[in-house]
Amino acid sequence: MLATTSLPRPAPREFAARIHHLKQAQTAVAVSTDMPSLGLPDIGDWASQRFYVAETGRPIVLEPVQIAVLRLFFEQRDDGRFKWQTGLYSTIKKSGKTTIAALVQQWACETWGRYGQIYHMGNKLDQAKERAFELTRKSIELSPFAPEWEVQATRLTYLPAQSFIKPLPVNAKGEAGANQCLTTWTEFHGYIYEDEERFWDEMQPVPTQPLSFRFVESYAGYEDESHLLKTLWDRALEEGVRLHPDYPIYGHEASGLIAYIDTGVEARRMPWQQGAAGEEYYRRQEASERPINFRRLHLNQWVSSQNAFVPMELWDGLALDPDERQRMATLPVVIGVDAAVSSDSTAAVAVTLYHDTVIELETQIFLPPAEGKMDYALTLKPALEAMFRRYGVVCVAYDMHQLHDFMTQLGKVYSGIPLYAFGQGAERLKADTALLYRIHQRRLRHSGDPTLRQHIQNADAKEELGGEAIRIVKRKAGKKIDGAVALSMAAYQISLIAEAGVGATVVYESWHDRLGW
Repeated sequence: MLATTSLPRPAPREFAARIHHLKQAQTAVAVSTDMPSLGLPDIGDWASQRFYVAETGRPIVLEPVQIAVLRLFFEQRDDGRFKWQTGLYSTIKKSGKTTIAALVQQWACETWGRYGQIYHMGNKLDQAKERAFELTRKSIELSPFAPEWEVQATRLTYLPAQSFIKPLPVNAKGEAGANQCLTTWTEFHGYIYEDEERFWDEMQPVPTQPLSFRFVESYAGYEDESHLLKTLWDRALEEGVRLHPDYPIYGHEASGLIAYIDTGVEARRMPWQQGAAGEEYYRRQEASERPINFRRLHLNQWVSSQNAFVPMELWDGLALDPDERQRMATLPVVIGVDAAVSSDSTAAVAVTLYHDTVIELETQIFLPPAEGKMDYALTLKPALEAMFRRYGVVCVAYDMHQLHDFMTQLGKVYSGIPLYAFGQGAERLKADTALLYRIHQRRLRHSGDPTLRQHIQNADAKEELGGEAIRIVKRKAGKKIDGAVALSMAAYQISLIAEAGVGATVVYESWHDRLGW
């Protein structure tokens, strides 16, 4: 048997004192490891040592405006908590907004204490995995501190603190009530649907977290769509107080909102936006982009999501001499057909292609009877048959929703002419967008048909896909735009056929191919 020895038992008072000191020591350890200190490391100093950018492979060099904004955004009170809970960072294109969001994510993960949860938001998971999340991943992999991190496809974990950064789609279920210390939101102008607004409310800063913040970066949005962004924007500018003498930074203390909103040419604060090179860049952008896009992206100004499709003075300047148009009629032709049974008109537009310029040769538009429905056999069919006789038609592109039965019967008679059911979703977006750019680049000429001109004048361009595409829509209910839609389908289809080879049938592999930009 092992020998036993008796230890002196401490007096009750001494024992109680030891227990008290032990609990104090345990509390001190918990505070030092689980809670952030009152004073965080300066974000500018930290970034100059720890955040790496792919362009140089070195730590970032922040501009004075960026340092000023970040220091004000993350100002702390005497108790260590942030003075502000939501930060809006809005300025023009090529000003590093997404890079700043990535920097904030990494800084928070490394310095805000243990077990921090950081989420980078996107409309879809793929989008959330890109942008700021991807830039943070690159920063980690480029830095000598990479061994401190565990890098996974959808999770970046800072091992010393066991804090993580995770991409999150706005349709994620069960995230309400998450214990996040930071959420970052990019392209916030695109958060326009009810489920996105609900998710924004659910992912508020957590009051029980000693440090909790929402970081939003975005261009200006669309007046009639981007309601979440407009609420933050107007609150900061109309009710907030300017916080900096040199930069447009505003604070709204009642809501915990701080906002950096930089607009106009004054927002060109980055070195590459200034001087002769910067002036040349903006000249090129203004010449090549639609005015609405230039204003929103390069001046950070709010615009309407629906604007006139084409200035009529531009359209009128694209009319082609009748003799020259007649010579073009011998080239291969595509006919676009947009139809309606009642109320709207039915249009057939014949186009050809000459040296990458679409030539509208002929337009036929029919109105339904006042108290009846369109009879395609008496209107559209004779018009198409006449076009088949006049031109070398290589394809008819038609509205797949309205004309399926009619075109099926027509195809039995004219089996030698491909009839293509043109999608009215993603495919129309591509066609309408391509037509808009083609007109602005003067790569379309037309016959001067007065009814087609009226349909162009009735049309608005509605922004979709965050400004990456437009759809031709009616300016007002009752206005006819079928001629413009038929022209869009015909122009796009003949361009595809020309690329594939005259007479070829263009087939999309999948819906995703149609949506690819």
